Amino acid sequence: MFEMNPHALPSQAETPASVFAGFRRVLHLGSLTFALIITVLFALIYYQYQRSEEAVRSVEHTRQVIAYIDSLRTYLLNLDTAVRKYAESQNRSDLDSSLICRQSSCPSAAQLITLIGADGVQAARLAPLPALQSALETGFSALQQRAVVDGDATPPERELAGFDKSAIEQIHRILIEAGREEMNQLEERETARIRDQNLSSILLGAAGLWTGLALVVLYRETGRLIGAGIHAEQTIRQLSLRDPLTGLANRRFLNENEKHLIAGAKRSGIQMAVLAIDLDEFKAVNDRYGHAAGDEVIVTSAERMKRLLRESDVIVRLGGDEFVIVLGQVDDAEAAREVAGRVVESLSQPIPLAQGGVAHIGASVGIAMCCADGETLDGLLSKADAALYAAKRGGKHTYREAAASGR
Repeated sequence: MFEMNPHALPSQAETPASVFAGFRRVLHLGSLTFALIITVLFALIYYQYQRSEEAVRSVEHTRQVIAYIDSLRTYLLNLDTAVRKYAESQNRSDLDSSLICRQSSCPSAAQLITLIGADGVQAARLAPLPALQSALETGFSALQQRAVVDGDATPPERELAGFDKSAIEQIHRILIEAGREEMNQLEERETARIRDQNLSSILLGAAGLWTGLALVVLYRETGRLIGAGIHAEQTIRQLSLRDPLTGLANRRFLNENEKHLIAGAKRSGIQMAVLAIDLDEFKAVNDRYGHAAGDEVIVTSAERMKRLLRESDVIVRLGGDEFVIVLGQVDDAEAAREVAGRVVESLSQPIPLAQGGVAHIGASVGIAMCCADGETLDGLLSKADAALYAAKRGGKHTYREAAASGR
């Protein structure tokens, strides 16, 4: 016998609404959360990209400045060294310009100031360099010309007296200070770049953590809602297979379990019986006491029949005052007739009504035994219905067996 506790299940109206409302809420919350996270991630990535590009450009520029300072120092040192060697050797080849600057364009203080650009402190520090470099190069050019014209020219240390040492020393002091400042700036910019990278990594990690937490929360909430949806689906399915008035199985349940019922009977090798039941004088109860009393009679009749059956039996309300009982395992037709007789006797007993009065009904029962090869549930029901109407024609309050004599 199939029973269902209606209090264990949520109402059919409220469950789908709450489940689908929850899904909509999770979908909306998830969309907003991921939109926010994606926006933050893209903003961080863009910020990191801009900062990284700026840091790389700044570091690269500083390295270029340092490299140019080194090349300018090397050039001026070569110039000074050439003059000193010539002063000692009086060899004109020591003044060869290709030995001093092998580049097509020699480094210049003016170009260094242009390269530094907006750094006002460095530009002010390097401001004397163009004039000093120009004076030094002018003196060197004059020395080259004298060396060509007059092989025994006056020693260059006397020709460049006061200018040679003081200018070179001043130039080197300025370039060393400028190089030291650029190295400090390079270190600061590298430190700032690393700090920005670390900060961006922390922010990206936090965004990843938010994403993970959001996924966990949404996963749990979605899992809960899926579970509720499955439960609601099961509830709706159970309700769709049950008669709402009596809680008995309905015609849909019977149709969906037809193959299972017949196959079980054939597999066990034991007979199955189908009993079609129709209440007698039920219309008179409705006419005299009203439909509420009729519903009460239906419920009471269902309860009485359920008490007569086993767990393996199925009782179905087809609608109105029509019922079907499927006896899953019976030894023979006599056992089915015994159950039918108990049903007739039980339903013949008076039914007290809550509003007062007593309903007197009865029952007519048709019996069909199963199962021959190719037998279907519809065929069994048709046989049982035919036997039921035979019982009705025989005076009601009795049973008949299909293709067999009854009581």
